[in-house]
Amino acid sequence: MRVGVIACEIIKQELERVLIDLKWKPEKILYLDSALHNTPDKMKTELISRIEQMAPYVDAVFLGYGICQSLKGIEKTVSVPLIHPKADDCICMMLGPDRLSKEIEKQTGTWFMTPGWAEIGLEMVIKELKLDRVRKYGKDPLEMAKLLFKHYRRTLIIHTGVGNREEIMEKAKEFSRHFDLDVEETDTDMALFRSYVKQARDLSRMKEKDVKK
Repeated sequence: MRVGVIACEIIKQELERVLIDLKWKPEKILYLDSALHNTPDKMKTELISRIEQMAPYVDAVFLGYGICQSLKGIEKTVSVPLIHPKADDCICMMLGPDRLSKEIEKQTGTWFMTPGWAEIGLEMVIKELKLDRVRKYGKDPLEMAKLLFKHYRRTLIIHTGVGNREEIMEKAKEFSRHFDLDVEETDTDMALFRSYVKQARDLSRMKEKDVKK
């Protein structure tokens, strides 16, 4: 079968690493701007449009997104089968729900940061929290962010095996200095994420006659 991939650029490095490990080259790959997270409803509309544009060229699509506030049930709205990770977001995809729950239990005031989030830095976080719009009122988005972050206590950088570990840590520390957050780190094998990509890979190897059975 022909299987395509549509994914957020936040997880591009992780996805490419898993594709190499699985020795799989999808029929088509499309990465979308991480800024789509800022408007969940528009993100869903955009994803549906992109899926339908890819549909004539593939038999199924792997969607490299979590639920991300608005994508629950998206498979019911498109004309091609979707493999969609059952995870709240990319953090849950990388850590898995059990690990994520344990880290939240350890410290509820945790800002989780993967290499992709470390790369885009503070400005994207301000946009994610929709704080950039306060500029038109003459206010400083960073100061507003500090108010929202006052209940956070730490940044947890999630090492996924991609990127330069030292550079990622330095960016996490730079981000955390703005909010007086402690910085901790953990490693993950991305088992949940890998399982979904492998599911897509295995589907791509199925013959047409097997699918029809």
